[in-house]
Amino acid sequence: MKILFEGDSGKALCEHCQAVVPTLYARRDVPFSDGQGVAKDILVGVCTHCDAVVALPAQSTPAIREARTQQLKSIEARLPAVYLDVLDAAMHTVTSEAGANLRKLFLARYVQQLVQAQQGEQLQGAHLAFVQALDEQREQRGLARSSATRRLSMKVNPHMAEDMLALQQQTGMNQTQLLKALIALIQADVLEERDEEVILALQRLARLAL
Repeated sequence: MKILFEGDSGKALCEHCQAVVPTLYARRDVPFSDGQGVAKDILVGVCTHCDAVVALPAQSTPAIREARTQQLKSIEARLPAVYLDVLDAAMHTVTSEAGANLRKLFLARYVQQLVQAQQGEQLQGAHLAFVQALDEQREQRGLARSSATRRLSMKVNPHMAEDMLALQQQTGMNQTQLLKALIALIQADVLEERDEEVILALQRLARLAL
């Protein structure tokens, strides 16, 4: 593989100039395409006409991937296993092709909507109703409450992390309590009420991820 250096030249298609242009390799801070973070001091090909970044050499890819990873925030919680069972059941109701990757998308959609509408107060009631319903079902079947737990782990962008924090402040919940309440609300919308508007919105979201 040819190693490129600062000052090397080449050619590449420039979207801004709408033409194949001469390039000069230089080190730049490159914003991610979604606007959520920057890869700093990366060797890239720059259009000599408009100064736009138009080429990314293979040798820069690991550094960009590392920069992207550092921008993501880790959200982890150990929940009673039934919560993830319920979340996965709701996802399956929305699309039979659902995988664990949709958990973050579904939760992110609810977090963003609740923060924007400042409706975090409905989470407490949804969670209480969910817990009561589970207890009633166990009692009817003569089953003891299970102690099984499962880990929910997600890498989220800074925007979702900020929304999660804002929702925690609105509700007075810690992170684990908030995740449990969000799952309870998803369960109510999708599995109990079968809210067609919500299900259609989640189906559209799922199509983008599958």
